[in-house]
Amino acid sequence: MSSELPAWEAKIEGVAESFAKTLNIISGVWLSSIALLILYDVIGREAFGVPFHGTNEIVSNSVLSILMLQLPLAILNRSSLRTTILYGKLGPRGKSIIEAVSYFFAALLFLGIGFGGWDNMIEAWDILELEGSGVVEIPVYPIRSLVVIIGFIGSFVCSLMVYHALKRPEDFAEEVAVEEMGE
Repeated sequence: MSSELPAWEAKIEGVAESFAKTLNIISGVWLSSIALLILYDVIGREAFGVPFHGTNEIVSNSVLSILMLQLPLAILNRSSLRTTILYGKLGPRGKSIIEAVSYFFAALLFLGIGFGGWDNMIEAWDILELEGSGVVEIPVYPIRSLVVIIGFIGSFVCSLMVYHALKRPEDFAEEVAVEEMGE
């Protein structure tokens, strides 16, 4: 993002980026922990005949959580998938318009996830929803809360990117110059 910003814009972008990086670090630690848990389960199961009960439930709930925690930084870094057939042929203003429209629809999607999951999250907290059967039951309500919260955060981050694309299309001129040097 551009370095010559008004103080309030730089502050908002700095806070959003720091928060997104923190969420990404949490997801990395969580992913490493899951990898160790799977390793422990496999070794315990194969070598000693004693698996770690609940591995399936923990892993299945963790995958969604890890993905959601990584989304805000992926959005800020503009690491989303895109086809470049049309995008690569446009100038900075055209690219900024495509970015703004894409992030606007993404903001609506994330807002839909946040509002759409709200009632299920409230119900999950009311009944203290658990997943699993028998030996191990994993609480699901924190995962539902994470999805809703990240839905709202994702919507905010996408809105920030819409603003960025419309307010500072010159940032896309640098991207065009880099692409032209690579050809």
